[in-house]
Amino acid sequence: MKAQPGFVSLKMHMATADSQLLMNVAVWESTRALATACGSPEFRRMAAEFPDDIVSYPHIFEQIDV
Repeated sequence: MKAQPGFVSLKMHMATADSQLLMNVAVWESTRALATACGSPEFRRMAAEFPDDIVSYPHIFEQIDV
């Protein structure tokens, strides 16, 4: 995905203790750029090869000031 147009950055976070959860926080120039990347034949081919026990819950967020 890093080679796709509109990709900005990526950070991976791993849960602590005995959890096997990972969180991928990717920054894209736009929602459209992300959608285009996820629709690419290369991504679809890779996603089809993920093991059955991998579960994904994709969300799109906006950064806010606090």
